[in-house]
Amino acid sequence: MLKIFFFCKKRTILVELQEKETMKILKKTTLILLLATLIGCSKDSDKDEISFADLKGTWEVTFYSYDGSTQYNSINNNDSWSTSYHGDAWLLDFHLEITENPNDYSVTGTHKIDFYFTDENGVEYYYVGDQIKNEFGTYVRNSTSNVSFNINNDIKHGTILTLDDSKLIINISSSSSEINADNILETKKRDEYYTYKRIN
Repeated sequence: MLKIFFFCKKRTILVELQEKETMKILKKTTLILLLATLIGCSKDSDKDEISFADLKGTWEVTFYSYDGSTQYNSINNNDSWSTSYHGDAWLLDFHLEITENPNDYSVTGTHKIDFYFTDENGVEYYYVGDQIKNEFGTYVRNSTSNVSFNINNDIKHGTILTLDDSKLIINISSSSSEINADNILETKKRDEYYTYKRIN
């Protein structure tokens, strides 16, 4: 009976030791995983952080397209209708230049465009054309991802999606409203999508 008790006691102690070792391993594993997660998040935060200076330089376009629409509202008889358009650029040959102090920018060059226009009746028309980019203005960096461009008091709002040492992806939107000579309120909206690679 004594032998059995001694054997049981040894076995109990052995089980307790094994449980303690297992708990130590689990605690170490949990700590390692937690540290790895924190380090990974820290690296991601550093990577996502966009510094002000990164925007400055010369950028060559690699992708450009746009969407737009115009809403018409007749003031005289309350009639309303709309048109829309879409453009896909190709044979891209234009650059974006951004400087600091002063905060100037320019977009110059040429490209071809596949232009799709949908009229008020839903009929779509297709055109191909040559376009010249000749845009000069100033900009304000409002936050890490938001930029305002000013071209002769015409304001465009830019949203930076990607910005690193070699690549800039930015969406630029603009809108306006005015009453034309026929007493019709025209509300225009336009969204432009650019991808650039840094060349300087």
